[in-house]
Amino acid sequence: MAAQNKGRRSVLVSTLSIGIVVGASASLSWGAPTPAVSAKPVVCPASPGVDNTSINVGVITATSGPSSSSFTGFVEGARLRFAQENAKGGVYGRKLNVTVYDDQGSGAQQSSVATKAIQQDNQFGVVEASTIDTMMPVFKASNVPVVGLTNLPAHGTDRNVFGATGAFAPLYTTTTTAHKLATSGSVAVAVVNHNSPGAQAAGAGIVAALPLENLPLALRISDAPIGAYDATSTALRIKQSGADSVDAILTLDGSVSLITALAQQGVKLKAFMPAGLSDPLVVAKAPAALEGAIGATFGTVPAGVAGRPGLRTFVNGMKVAGANPYAVGSPIGFVSADTFIKGLQLAGKCPTREGFVSNLRKQTKITGAGMLPEPISYAPGLTPNGNPARCGWYMTVKNGVFVPDAQATCGKLVEVATGKIVG
Repeated sequence: MAAQNKGRRSVLVSTLSIGIVVGASASLSWGAPTPAVSAKPVVCPASPGVDNTSINVGVITATSGPSSSSFTGFVEGARLRFAQENAKGGVYGRKLNVTVYDDQGSGAQQSSVATKAIQQDNQFGVVEASTIDTMMPVFKASNVPVVGLTNLPAHGTDRNVFGATGAFAPLYTTTTTAHKLATSGSVAVAVVNHNSPGAQAAGAGIVAALPLENLPLALRISDAPIGAYDATSTALRIKQSGADSVDAILTLDGSVSLITALAQQGVKLKAFMPAGLSDPLVVAKAPAALEGAIGATFGTVPAGVAGRPGLRTFVNGMKVAGANPYAVGSPIGFVSADTFIKGLQLAGKCPTREGFVSNLRKQTKITGAGMLPEPISYAPGLTPNGNPARCGWYMTVKNGVFVPDAQATCGKLVEVATGKIVG
């Protein structure tokens, strides 16, 4: 996927074209299976990022840097969904012009590209996936609509920010992961996370949920590096702790480093759960070490699950475009773009940022193009932005191949500080 982002090559699959910018201009073409045409645009009062024929949308993620492995495919997934809508005539006749920005996993770089997106490039709104959140105050100040990977505090607090899979809620957690570990035969769990807001909150959440599944915490490591690293010392600490299962809230490269080091130390695990493990290409990096690993996407239904038309449209569209539907960021990019399009549709024929935010915030049954395990709500709940997701859909590496569970695993919502079940 990095070669696609950096090489700026064109993939011709239809007559549809979307301009993509990653530091400079480039043009790529993406096709869509449904060429229905929507209503012609109407003349409207001036609104940022909107004219009579188009709407500007920014995509912000790390396409380079140490955290980029956790967002591979996000740009391609988002681009596909926007292209599909353009092939149908756009939103009320306005085509979606997409510009991609690389935040490099750097706070300073993200602030810079966020300012550029709003002040220079006149973006109406943004879809995003990152471990960094320095852009959020910039967007909040101008009420810029934001939809993206649910892993930053703003996804639970800022009215203009929407998590594609539900609200971010560090004060609450779900028992979903703990339940999956328990049903995998775990007896003692090590929780390892890197030091980012999302990873810290997820780590604290799983620690709080373990007692509800009668699982003791053997070890908590909350300062692992971001990206690939020499994980020998981490593996030794896990071995000495007596843990027989690991929940690894790391980048994918970091998870591969850890499981490889554990194998080298002769550690036999009953369960290894690396965040975002969904791509066979990642398994191919360490097939023996990752055999039996429990994978999941970032909150969407895995690409291998049958009987879901929306998921099938996504998978087929990515393949036609020459992109990887199994990349960790691909489905959440697609779902983020789908929800952004929903917000534009709700904003009406003369879209404004306030119209987008206020109308999308009322929605209680967002399905993410049918790719979410259960519908989510953006109306106020446990957080001002709704409730965190209760369900995940897991898959297991068997003989080097992902085998999805027959159904989603849904847990209970728990208050982290008290362990009280709240939903």
